[in-house]
Amino acid sequence: MSPVSETHLAHRLNLRLNVEPSEIGGIRHTVIQHIGSWECAAIADDVILVVSELLANVHEHAEGVCELEIEHQDEGLVVKVSDTFMTPPTLGHRHGSAETGRGLLLVDALTDHWETTITGTGKVITCTFGTPGRGISP
Repeated sequence: MSPVSETHLAHRLNLRLNVEPSEIGGIRHTVIQHIGSWECAAIADDVILVVSELLANVHEHAEGVCELEIEHQDEGLVVKVSDTFMTPPTLGHRHGSAETGRGLLLVDALTDHWETTITGTGKVITCTFGTPGRGISP
């Protein structure tokens, strides 16, 4: 993985990325290490799947340039992916034989809440994951 820049704080990981499909595995590895250090193993698989899907979308729709921020809070994790593509993603229903288009259904199923905010330079997708027994309010 070759992040443009990387910041590690006690409870926050911030990566500026040029996403290539071959590097998503390395990014996942970095995220797993941080989630483990924050003792959030119970939600790690869900977080990794959502991060992978959002980064694949960045590669496909936003020329691969994004910022990934993951913050550990008392109630769980907040994941933000910012890119320069101003069109918000839409949650749709795909035909069972479709080969693509199910990613946001996965995001919707695995997060406590997710939303898109359009900014002056693109958009931010924010996803919340509560730890078992706790939840993060939208």
